[in-house]
Amino acid sequence: MSEGAFRRNIPHVSEMAASTTRRTASSPSRIVDEYYRQDILYYDFCAAIRNVIVNLLDQGGFKYQLSWRVKSIESIREKIARNRPQGKIYRRLADIEDLAGIRVVFYLESERRRFLAALMREMTRSQLQTEEHRKDSGYRATHVLVQLGPKRATLNEYRRFAGLKCELQLTSALYHAWSEVEHDILYKRGPRVRSLDGATEMRLKSELNEAMKRFIEPASNLLESVARRTRGPRSRPASGRVRRS
Repeated sequence: MSEGAFRRNIPHVSEMAASTTRRTASSPSRIVDEYYRQDILYYDFCAAIRNVIVNLLDQGGFKYQLSWRVKSIESIREKIARNRPQGKIYRRLADIEDLAGIRVVFYLESERRRFLAALMREMTRSQLQTEEHRKDSGYRATHVLVQLGPKRATLNEYRRFAGLKCELQLTSALYHAWSEVEHDILYKRGPRVRSLDGATEMRLKSELNEAMKRFIEPASNLLESVARRTRGPRSRPASGRVRRS
């Protein structure tokens, strides 16, 4: 399955390249200045990892929706500023590990888990750092930091990506829809999302948490139950194994 409309999340290459011409003596931090010089590298790296992920998804017969992006300059500034009060200090560009990001949304939670197992077989554990996100509200997702394996990193087309990381977010459709609305309440401010006073924000978060427990989790479980009762035997790849990178 191709990304289709999901590619609208990708910054245009010409826009990223033009950023290098707009540097002035009053540039922001050294981290941002370093990213000015490397944003095209991260764009190409994200595209390379996307190709690896799409091949694995298609080989496994998954149904999915995929989007990918590299962080914008403004997003990096905002991330640095947002995390500073919590004591998280970024001292160099490599400290920000989600400069390149890919999100894969599966129809079912069981498919998310199946793909994670396939990813573990495709790549060695030294290439992957996994973190399970389970909020008190019930939301769940898996975040994986991916690096190229030593074999790929020695190839001419991949050599320049050695040491770079891409954050892979794996979730399912119902949890993703819930998370997008919650993210707007907590982080997004601008013309499309109005600012909220503290009491309104708390009330909306409470309503979202209630919706998760009453509707999202039961609906997810029901979909899994229906799928188990109607799904036929799953065919395996002809080779019987998945190649490691």
